[in-house]
Amino acid sequence: MTLDAMDWVWKHSRTSGNPRTVLLAVADAVTGPEAEARMGTAEFMRRLNVARSTARAAVDAALDSGELAEVEPAKGSRATLYRIPGAVDYVRATGPKSGPLTRSAPGPESGPLAATGPESGLSIGPESGPLSQTPETLYGAEFEPPRGPESGPHHSPIDGMNEGVRERGRDMVAVVPDFARPVVDPITAAGYHPAWTLTPAEWFMVDALMKRSGPDMLAAAAVQAAQRARNGVSHARYFLRTWQALPPAPAEGTTPPTGPGSNVVPFPAAAGRPGRAAQAAGFYADLLAEEQ
Repeated sequence: MTLDAMDWVWKHSRTSGNPRTVLLAVADAVTGPEAEARMGTAEFMRRLNVARSTARAAVDAALDSGELAEVEPAKGSRATLYRIPGAVDYVRATGPKSGPLTRSAPGPESGPLAATGPESGLSIGPESGPLSQTPETLYGAEFEPPRGPESGPHHSPIDGMNEGVRERGRDMVAVVPDFARPVVDPITAAGYHPAWTLTPAEWFMVDALMKRSGPDMLAAAAVQAAQRARNGVSHARYFLRTWQALPPAPAEGTTPPTGPGSNVVPFPAAAGRPGRAAQAAGFYADLLAEEQ
């Protein structure tokens, strides 16, 4: 029943971003043809990997779309009972209806055709392969799966990772791209957990700043900024202004000055002429010599 409900969401739901993930979370918990499951806010937060307010907004958006319905409100220790109306008694297409197997033309390079049938463990058509191996089943995927020609052109991974609720324009799934892990991981290891729901433009800015100043400098500056913040840091956008003020990384081979007093820059007067105190002392010494 779970696979049937999830198949309906993937093929017929018009939602996107967090509301779509909410529907998938409910579908994953469905156990009967009535397409109903109980789920609380904490479970939605875990499934979406977002804050409480973002999870509630995503559930509200899914309810507003009409593709999710609340059957029973939460009461005591019992979570809210939700239903996916479109998936009630829905059965996904299987067997011959899933589409013919595309066979390659025979020849010396084509090789033998993979065995199919009940004993081979392989299915054919769009349903082939374990469900867990398809991009559609990864709740934290960095891109949205293609949905056909009517869905418009496919975006790049960095565009799809933060789509969120388009009509609200602010609820997004926190997916950290691989290139940013050298900065994000040290901040997390230091005990700071801001929300990383940055827009694609902001992720491009982070990438540029990493190339200019280096990930170590960005991570160290973020930890220092978080330590100084009186009310804590709830969102990673707080670090962007700090990172923009950082200098470029030193050129390769540059070493810090060494030796005593290496961190003191001498005034120009010390290079070739005495300072004012030395000039005054010399003046008084000349007067004493004349009096004698």
